[in-house]
Amino acid sequence: MRNIFNYLTSLLVFSCGTTAMAISIDWTGGYRIEFNDVNSPTLDSNDPSPKTYGLQYLHLDSKIIASDGINIIGRFDILGNKVPGYQNSQLGALVGGSGVGGDPRVNAQYEEASTMTVSQLYLNANTEYGTLIAGRAPFEFGMGITHNAGLGPFDHWYDTRDSVAYKFFVDNISFMPMISRVSQKDFGRGVTINDETFLFEYKNKDNGAEAGVIQQTRKSSVEANDGAALVPTSTAVSAWSTKTVNLFLARSWESFKFRMEASFLTGETGLQVAGENININAYAVAAELLWPALNEEKWEYSLKTGMASGDNPTTTVYEGYQFDRNYDVAMLLFNHRMGRADFLTTGITHSNATLTVANSADDESIGNAMYFAPSAKYLWNDKLDLRTSLIYAQLVTNPTLTLDTSKDLGTELDIELIYKPRERVIWSNGLGVLFPGGAWKDGASAYENKTNYGISTKAAITF
Repeated sequence: MRNIFNYLTSLLVFSCGTTAMAISIDWTGGYRIEFNDVNSPTLDSNDPSPKTYGLQYLHLDSKIIASDGINIIGRFDILGNKVPGYQNSQLGALVGGSGVGGDPRVNAQYEEASTMTVSQLYLNANTEYGTLIAGRAPFEFGMGITHNAGLGPFDHWYDTRDSVAYKFFVDNISFMPMISRVSQKDFGRGVTINDETFLFEYKNKDNGAEAGVIQQTRKSSVEANDGAALVPTSTAVSAWSTKTVNLFLARSWESFKFRMEASFLTGETGLQVAGENININAYAVAAELLWPALNEEKWEYSLKTGMASGDNPTTTVYEGYQFDRNYDVAMLLFNHRMGRADFLTTGITHSNATLTVANSADDESIGNAMYFAPSAKYLWNDKLDLRTSLIYAQLVTNPTLTLDTSKDLGTELDIELIYKPRERVIWSNGLGVLFPGGAWKDGASAYENKTNYGISTKAAITF
């Protein structure tokens, strides 16, 4: 009997080993560390409330080749942020820890440990007609003003979906229907929030032409509608039902590149304030132009411009649109919260009410504003670039209804020195100076609009 047991054990070990050797696992990832200092986010000389913080973050991406054309893809986030509101992001851990819980930090002899989270895990199966995607997968479209997977080396946020999708390919055209489960309260039926998405894309690598359209319909059950948390004075009385439609166009020539994306958000929130239904009707548009350096030229020029609608507090329709937080046009403006009021009407994107302009990360987004941001980059050599940007912006609507208000948000000057000592290594050092306009004074409120500046240094390694 003992001999039979030993034989079976040996056979099992051999079988498992053989199976393990037949499966290939590829690992990639990236590490990022950064330090940021913002001198006066309140724009008030009497109470500047400066903030200084460092972040570090590591992600490991696995690709299990289970069979020919069948892959299981995962992403493991290490050194995640523990501050409420930032836990499920790729912001990274605070250098020195968050200081939440544990022993008194004045007597600390070690740093708090970080937990590892799994932000992506999905099946990718290639078939004769296209690709099947099932699981928690990243999602991106166009320029990323709405749907942004956070693939940049310094991106702090990402979009994922628990979805089942099939992407069909026909020459340069692809079409993908996708069903996503955004939220499920428990195991019961009728306690969910779902997305129905249809994506159409055209990409021609020969002439650099791209086009795309995406429609996302989000619906919730009445019980799952938690939108009242976005409008504290409201009550959820029916289901959430909204539609987001994005259009994308791009074209590339040798001496000029152009990209443009527009987004339209409409629908019903299922919320009521004082018996009045709250609907949504918002929009945004963004464009990027690039004049690359040709041959031995040293200068490269670019331009970012766009706008996002803002909410008018006198109506029962919510008109505010917020870009994805990964889409940045300036170091300070639309990136760090500033001022004494929510002039950009982006408060609904900030889930932690205890975080203010004085103690929040770079979690601001473009909203209720139009901007114009030309940039020039000097290609010093193969390893060193110097970029200078000038950003001008103004409000679209007056969100506070204060008398004698201005829409001028001001002008910002950004200077960035980019060093690439070797392949897949980048070190960026930046200085941003904001000269605030009259909008931050809020008319009769007479808030101060002191000049604000910030510095940053950050390095990223991908492997």
